[in-house]
Amino acid sequence: MSRTWLGIDIGGTSTRLLTLRGGDQWAGFRKLPTASWAQSADALGALAGLINEVLAQQPIDGVMLGLPGILSRDRQHVVSLPFIQALDDTPVAAHLSEMTGISVAMDKDVNHLMLWDLMQLETLPDNAVGLYLGTGMGNSLWLNGQFYHGEHGGAGEIGHIPLANNDLPCPCGNHGCAETLTSGHWLSQWARQHCAQTDMSQLFTLYGDHPDLQQFVSRLAKIIASEMNIIDPQYLILGGGVLAMNDFPLASLRSQIVRHLRPPVTRSGLRMVISHATDQTGCRGACLAAARQFGR
Repeated sequence: MSRTWLGIDIGGTSTRLLTLRGGDQWAGFRKLPTASWAQSADALGALAGLINEVLAQQPIDGVMLGLPGILSRDRQHVVSLPFIQALDDTPVAAHLSEMTGISVAMDKDVNHLMLWDLMQLETLPDNAVGLYLGTGMGNSLWLNGQFYHGEHGGAGEIGHIPLANNDLPCPCGNHGCAETLTSGHWLSQWARQHCAQTDMSQLFTLYGDHPDLQQFVSRLAKIIASEMNIIDPQYLILGGGVLAMNDFPLASLRSQIVRHLRPPVTRSGLRMVISHATDQTGCRGACLAAARQFGR
């Protein structure tokens, strides 16, 4: 009998839901503002309500959530979720299971993007790193054939390494984090200050030669290369909304990353892949993760 999985991709702006049946039947894609449930008096109950709405239409064998924050190592507790603080320090998976009557698991949203991209390769690699640059800096570590979470669940937070000569406040509570100068949020702030009438999608088309944006790309390359030199993976997967912007200088980013890699073998052996994510990629990856988690 075919089993059905529900993937839920929760972002600071939008929440997306999708089901997968039998390994290849995608259905029921839905997108709604995260604020529509996260800002309610009972955010967890409202999230359970979204799941129950799907259950009312069809049986579900398991749910996987993708969340943009720090989760416990066992992926049972939300430790810190800056954009949805109502779920902080909460055993979200267990509570949702109790409220819905079905198995619920969760992981960082970026790991679901990465899983989808990994599954598009000819074979799953042993080691890979994903960098997805959107509003923040999503980082996924696939080591020895599985996602690496770290001792406390906080691995892959490359957006929160400190940058020299930077004291800008970060939503995480620290100052000087990489994301404050290298993220879609920074680009939006820069655009408001320098070209407020320009559509963000045209930022690099019209202002790509500006020194500030060239320095942005240079910072990004150095941050990525730093992680590459530590981990030395088979694949580097690059994606996210910023890199998908019109005329983003991908060729320049690639060359700058390579220039900062430790020669010779890490330069010649690394394979870079550009992710071609769609609006459904995060919840598709969540569905695949649910199948791996509950379908064994």
